[in-house]
Amino acid sequence: MPKVSGKEIISDLTEKNGRRLIVVSFLSIIVKLYKVNLSELSVFGVKLPAELFDVVALILITYFSYALFINWIGDLAGFRLWFDSHRMDSEFGTTMKLDKKFVGGGVRLLSRLCELEKNQNFPTKTEDIDSDILREFTDFKTNVELYCVRLDAAGKRFNLLSIYGYYYVWFQSFIFPMLLSASALYILFRNGSFMFPDR
Repeated sequence: MPKVSGKEIISDLTEKNGRRLIVVSFLSIIVKLYKVNLSELSVFGVKLPAELFDVVALILITYFSYALFINWIGDLAGFRLWFDSHRMDSEFGTTMKLDKKFVGGGVRLLSRLCELEKNQNFPTKTEDIDSDILREFTDFKTNVELYCVRLDAAGKRFNLLSIYGYYYVWFQSFIFPMLLSASALYILFRNGSFMFPDR
């Protein structure tokens, strides 16, 4: 199962329901299109009427479609939250967060520099800058530069990952199984004979 940053893109339950839906839908399509003779259908040695296949297939396809939809909605929410994360992991195992502390450092620094400029005490030479402000400026500038380098490197990989992620989440895990199940249901209703039990 594909993973991103150690987290599965699609949950195991969604994967299983999708696979089950594909198998049951595909089997139903094959049985109906090729008019497979089900007169010898037996389960655990008990002969069953061929019409029972249509009812069971309909129930299974409906149930697996419902289960897939419910689980997929949860996975989609998780996938979207993952893409909205404000965290950048480097190849060296370090993590940089674009959080209040990171942004706050820049705001504090800019406020102090703005205050110096308003009071017309803005230094023209590096030697004239207060050592605390210069240290803050250097630290923040280094952090911003590191963040930009990481973001640039990750951006190229992230773009490919996001294309694959969207394909996997939307098409592979949802649209394909649902289209196959819709086709199977159409063929079942068109070619099937639904026998309900006598009372």
